[in-house]
Amino acid sequence: MFIKITPFDTLFFRTGRPFSGGVDTWVDAVFPPFPSTLYGAIRSFLIFHMGTIEEFKKGKFKEIIGTPSEKGSLVLKGPFLYKKDDVFLKPPLDIVYVSDEENLQPLKLLEKPDLFVSDYGPENILIWPEENAAEEAEGVIDLVEFMSYLENKQDEYGFLGRSKKTSGDEVNREIYAQEQKVGIARDVLTGTSKENYLYRIPLVRLQKDVSLLINVGGVDGLPSRGVIQLGGESKAAEFERINGNPIEELMNIKLTFSNGLFKLYLATPAIFENGWLPKWINKETFEGEFEGIKLKLVACAIGRSVSIGGWDMAKNKPKPMRKAVPAGSVYYFRLENEDYTEKIRESFHFKNISDVLPEEGFGLAILGEVKL
Repeated sequence: MFIKITPFDTLFFRTGRPFSGGVDTWVDAVFPPFPSTLYGAIRSFLIFHMGTIEEFKKGKFKEIIGTPSEKGSLVLKGPFLYKKDDVFLKPPLDIVYVSDEENLQPLKLLEKPDLFVSDYGPENILIWPEENAAEEAEGVIDLVEFMSYLENKQDEYGFLGRSKKTSGDEVNREIYAQEQKVGIARDVLTGTSKENYLYRIPLVRLQKDVSLLINVGGVDGLPSRGVIQLGGESKAAEFERINGNPIEELMNIKLTFSNGLFKLYLATPAIFENGWLPKWINKETFEGEFEGIKLKLVACAIGRSVSIGGWDMAKNKPKPMRKAVPAGSVYYFRLENEDYTEKIRESFHFKNISDVLPEEGFGLAILGEVKL
């Protein structure tokens, strides 16, 4: 089922960067939130909807929401940004903003030159070969343009709000606004403010009709609507079940992979055991096998890693800090055996392929064509 989550007020989602009171004054934030944040919110709601925290610890709801030490059948995919039946995603990292162009331009897939000083291993590179400057795209891309990108129907792609005179922050303001909250720590005994404990928090306020969209599976007991606590300040947000499938076209997109190549776009961050490489890819040859499909990684466009942490409410302690490949990263693969078009779709398309915590929504993969 798909549900949309609409906050009643501003939201705050921290990154994994540590914040020490009295030392740091600026708290780093991230938006959209990591999948684990929404998974924890839905799971916490289900615990108290179905019973109590004590019953959860005893394993009464083990099959659905698990126990403090293991997961149940609950699976999340997303989040996406959702506004009036349109869905928005982070621009893929293999398309760039070119300084003298209005729209996004795709990088070129070329053979890696002999004189290439880098520890980059795959045999091909993704590069902008022209003289005009190119930079990473900011803002969001809507579903229509994103599907054109996956199908490789165009040589350029539009994205929300961006033009030659539009900054990334202005693009984001079409979806959300940032507000700053300034505060200071207080002494618990005297109630007076502490010296050198001034801090500032960036808050997010979603614009009118904007919500977070997630797909929730493995549970039948979720009500059609309810209220959850979300984010660093446990703000209230309403969730509501959506009739139908807002991304049905995306999930059923027709792809052929006629040249033996395909790409994987990560809609959410992915935690891989080998850093930026999935565990099923050999670190030396870049060959691998996934659910019987033999393939080879030939190129990639990945962003700077993000730190994923959090707080374990059941165990009352921090979760392990992990490095993740960011959303928007793209991996190019070549099939090493016979045509497995349908097998590829079944194994990868709209599946969580993260090596770690895939049930929480990490590593949501979406397939695309590769243009030579």
